Amino acid sequence: MFLVVALVAGLITWLVIALGSSRTEALAPLNRPTQAASSYSLFSPASGTQAEDFSQKSQAITQLFDDAQGEFTASVVDVPSGETVFSRNGETAGVPASSLKTLTVAAALQTFDSTHRFATTTLLGADGTVYLRGGGDVLLGSGENSTAVSGRAGLASLAKLTATALKNDDAAPASVKIVLDDSLFTGDALLPVWDSSLMTSGNISAVQPIAMWGARSSSAEKAGRVSDPALTAAQAFEKALVAALDGSGISVTASGSGDSGGISRGTTAAEAKELAKVEGATVAEVVEFMGEESDNYVAEALGRLVALQSGKPGTFEGGTAAILEKIGEIGVSTEGVTMVDASGLSAENRVSPAQLTGVLSAASRSSKAVLRDVPYAFPIAGLSGTLDARLTDSSVAGVVRAKTGTLTGVTTLTGTLVDESGRQLVFSFFASDVDSLTDARAVLDAAVAELI
Repeated sequence: MFLVVALVAGLITWLVIALGSSRTEALAPLNRPTQAASSYSLFSPASGTQAEDFSQKSQAITQLFDDAQGEFTASVVDVPSGETVFSRNGETAGVPASSLKTLTVAAALQTFDSTHRFATTTLLGADGTVYLRGGGDVLLGSGENSTAVSGRAGLASLAKLTATALKNDDAAPASVKIVLDDSLFTGDALLPVWDSSLMTSGNISAVQPIAMWGARSSSAEKAGRVSDPALTAAQAFEKALVAALDGSGISVTASGSGDSGGISRGTTAAEAKELAKVEGATVAEVVEFMGEESDNYVAEALGRLVALQSGKPGTFEGGTAAILEKIGEIGVSTEGVTMVDASGLSAENRVSPAQLTGVLSAASRSSKAVLRDVPYAFPIAGLSGTLDARLTDSSVAGVVRAKTGTLTGVTTLTGTLVDESGRQLVFSFFASDVDSLTDARAVLDAAVAELI
């Protein structure tokens, strides 16, 4: 069996190297489960056999945590049986950092069809206003790219389609003005409890329903985030529309003034008629992109979209309430969870390692095929995303998928693997009150290696 696992790991490695990856490329599906989850019993009683077999690994992990500086909590679950095979205060809620995105991933896949796409639309009002209406795609690009996740739908493409519709309309006005409709999301655009350094460091920006490249200034992976993502997108659209209408006899005039670049904000008029629309990558692709890159902006947008789809307001509060509601639907208790954002940026978030492994275990054994993809939204050890430079040893590289998390004094690791006997395990390790994040990460990585 170990030979089979090694061969699978080698195949994964070959695929990733052969296909390559970048921040904007669509991510290749890797070893998605095809077996129906009904072959597992979600409520099968724990026999104790798996825990007994796990004793040596438990001792090794316990020793690692005992010898390390800081506080360590953990939960490990055997997926086929649903049995907890290791727990170190696993029921104790702690600060999850970006491991919280596990809940956001699961909630998004529980809420939307995996092929659903968020649209960005232009509509023409009776007064010659072209409304640019954000529909939740925050990974727009400057031009369409059919192979990308970030940049799948492009504002230049939308402008060309809009220009064509205007030119083909005999009743089109000789002059149009652009009004940005970013009213889909409401409430605070920035969470008041977020430290201001999170904005200046580029970890997050104002959460709005239309943005380019996850609110970044370009498609470059480390590009900084813009302060007003929706307006930046509208300005890019305006520039493209002017170019697309050149020579048509239809001009674009200002609807705003000052720093807006001639664009005002407003709500789309009820009588406005659709001119054109572009659709982004699928929900499944967006979720995987978010997990691979640990993109906070995309996570927050998904939280609000889950809220709106669930009949709740598109706010921080609506998003977290909807996410927890969806986690309950999956069959995991959210008692004791404090969730103030969808990304894990706030140190006020609280969830236990056992609740995170509960989500991964339930998702992995779900009868709903898309939920079985939850662990596959995470980076591959030693190969991709935030794990590309971690867990690089041949025994773990390509075998582990996990979500990383980091805040001041906190580091976490939550994910899934197949051990040498061929069984799937899910795990969640929290380290808090640590003096050295580097040292603590090394301890968590060593603990994961012990699970193989």
